[in-house]
Amino acid sequence: MKKSEQIEELASRKPVLSLPVQVLRLKSLGETVKGQADEAMLEMLAERLNILKVHSFEVDSRVFKWKKNGVRIEGRVSGDVEQACVVTLKPVAEKVDETFEVILVPQGSPFARRANDEATGGELIVDPEGEDPPEEFTGDEIDVGSYAEEFFALGLNDYPRHDGAEFSGHVEDDGSEDESENPFAALAGLKDKLDP
Repeated sequence: MKKSEQIEELASRKPVLSLPVQVLRLKSLGETVKGQADEAMLEMLAERLNILKVHSFEVDSRVFKWKKNGVRIEGRVSGDVEQACVVTLKPVAEKVDETFEVILVPQGSPFARRANDEATGGELIVDPEGEDPPEEFTGDEIDVGSYAEEFFALGLNDYPRHDGAEFSGHVEDDGSEDESENPFAALAGLKDKLDP
């Protein structure tokens, strides 16, 4: 499964470590939101991420009001994991330590990412150099655990490898045609044998 598909799937599920925040009750100075996964949660997270083991998963964040009705989450997610080496399949220990920032606005907010229907025919315009546009949320509650889980997954090494582990027996294509495996060459040889 591609990482983008994995992140999409994580976003659609209830987080392993749920850290809900009531948006309407946020204080002006923000709210501290912390959490640590227990053993059962760690096993579930390893299964969701399709990795060998998650030894620890911790979230430390602050949630602030943004504009009038929006929310800004600033946080750090960290943990220790084991993934299979892409060469030997032996366990590779790895530390994940990711900071993240997410801005959320209520559904229908003028600040939400929108498609410009008139100019682009419904395509979403995103400035690759600019900040990410805010995401939308529904209801009066957000779950910090959901975003922490996504950023934890993004922090995983895509190609974990033991020190010194190398692919062996790999032959690069030099671009020349291999005559021995050309089926048409074999047919031409057969034709020469059959012609008197």
